[in-house]
Amino acid sequence: MDISATLTADEVASLSGSERTCEAATRWLEDADAASSPQHPRREGGSFEESLRLKNTLDIFEEQARTQPSWELLSILVNCEYKLYVLNQATPLRHNPFLSHWVETIQRLSKTIPQSGRLINDILRKGGSLSTSEINVVRIELLKSLLQFRSPSQFALVTPRQLYTNFVELQQSISFEIGPYIQMLEEEGIYERTPSPNQGQEVSRGPSAGTVQDTAPRRPKLSDFQQWKQEVLSRLESEPETAIQELTHLPIGLSSLDFLTTLLQDNMLERFSIDPAPVVSDYIQHALRLTEHMGRPPGTADSSFDGFSMPGTNGNVDEEVDHGREAQTRAVKLLLLFIRNLIRKALLPPEAIYFEIQEICVRYVWIKEVRDFRAFIEEGIHGEQASTQPV
Repeated sequence: MDISATLTADEVASLSGSERTCEAATRWLEDADAASSPQHPRREGGSFEESLRLKNTLDIFEEQARTQPSWELLSILVNCEYKLYVLNQATPLRHNPFLSHWVETIQRLSKTIPQSGRLINDILRKGGSLSTSEINVVRIELLKSLLQFRSPSQFALVTPRQLYTNFVELQQSISFEIGPYIQMLEEEGIYERTPSPNQGQEVSRGPSAGTVQDTAPRRPKLSDFQQWKQEVLSRLESEPETAIQELTHLPIGLSSLDFLTTLLQDNMLERFSIDPAPVVSDYIQHALRLTEHMGRPPGTADSSFDGFSMPGTNGNVDEEVDHGREAQTRAVKLLLLFIRNLIRKALLPPEAIYFEIQEICVRYVWIKEVRDFRAFIEEGIHGEQASTQPV
């Protein structure tokens, strides 16, 4: 998996029609995806990899919309957000890997919206052309409704132009509190806890309110993971054994896996004469034990976690992981994406983690993505063997 991958030009074009409903745009996107080569690697990663491509595409076109707002960009942003939510709606919101994206998007874009009176004057003055603020209003209201009502069907038969009419011209808006969603992120360890009596403050853009929000929404501090990354890089030189212990006991999450991948891509371990293969192998072993622990009832003792503490936590494993088959499935999918990424980028040969791969393929064969991954590994091995045969 390429964590930085985006939608292709054809896929972006399928989402750019402002008179096409969100549901129709989604079908066009699926058709554009199906029309690509069946060997295209991005299709192997499933909905999670597609979600990452949508998120990366949103980041790119949000930046473009700041300087070149257009109906096409409005449509692309709206349809990407809609499709991203549809792909992940089955995941409970507090465990949804894209909740922080939605929360931060609402907070970030809310700071760019002018007062309602100024917005109306801008509409009249521009005479049909779009402004960045108007695009942001549409996106904010779309996300607020999706998070609050958790039903993408309300927008399935609506076009981006209709959303513009509703949210910009008619100034339709819902009362929305960002606090409960921030609290979810804090409880899951994504954000650092920052208790505040104003945590439930309202993010509103109604006609009577006059503004999106008179006071800029509170931007919660990120967890101390970023600071920890800087510190562990220093410890790789001064206390390598301590740093390796921390790296091999990271939690199973996008931020952790992305950090490990970056270390390998930048050859950071080799710079300090550390063989990366045992580090990755030990981390995957730890992740597998953690995943196994998820299958047990909360409170079940497990000596393999004695003395273990993740960065920014209190060391209580049961407070740090979910339990149940759904949690196991989510963790295994992340591990597979991580391993697939290492193999594709030639950061680590498959034989270096052969036993870990075998354990995943045997223990979690009931997960569809595991069966797909096993086929991916076997095809790679067979392809390599074929390439070494004499011509």
